[in-house]
Amino acid sequence: MKFVLSNERAEYKGIRLHRVRAVKEMFSILDGAIKLGELGGWIESEKNLSQNGLCWIHSEAKVYGNAHVCDDARITDEAVACGDAIISGEALVAGCARISGNALVTDLAKIDGRQISVGENAWIGEYAQVRGSANIMGQARVGGCASVSQMAVVTGRSQITGNAKISGTARIQNKAMITDQAEVRGHAVVRGRATLCDSAVVEGEMIIEGAVTIAGNTILSGGGRMAGCARIG
Repeated sequence: MKFVLSNERAEYKGIRLHRVRAVKEMFSILDGAIKLGELGGWIESEKNLSQNGLCWIHSEAKVYGNAHVCDDARITDEAVACGDAIISGEALVAGCARISGNALVTDLAKIDGRQISVGENAWIGEYAQVRGSANIMGQARVGGCASVSQMAVVTGRSQITGNAKISGTARIQNKAMITDQAEVRGHAVVRGRATLCDSAVVEGEMIIEGAVTIAGNTILSGGGRMAGCARIG
């Protein structure tokens, strides 16, 4: 065993939580030393935090319901994991992020922001980063070295991968794919089966939908709309 439930208790949204206490010293390159007797964050029951690996709950972070932190993952600050969410691998969840539903945050993914929400069946993995107040829902996947930041929303079965960047209040919906070095920013919307690849950029008030593919070094800005099966770039 590496932790026990301490005598310190608190109530959160009607749920009784217990602060964890380390019963052995641990050390990781990512977190440094966790000393014997050190207090961590809050859990509803021992099933919320694995006794194996270097995973830990820091600060005022809360994990309850059937949510589970395992492997070498960490959750810290005022972040919350609930529902059936899993935080695994060497993932980090920080800030005020909320991971819920059946969401999976794994590998070396990093989630850190003020009002981030990752839920339903979303998957965040590999080296992906989610920051700011982004919202990742549905069966969306964010992987590779991709980033989703500010107030961007990714839903449906959208896939964000490669070194793609989604920012501003951009919305990626349905089965859209953003990959390679592509960027979507501003108030732009990409939906349907649209694909952005290579170094393409969509920004402003642009709406890209249908089976459109935007490739090359194409930059689409302004307030236009593109649909159908067109390919640009």
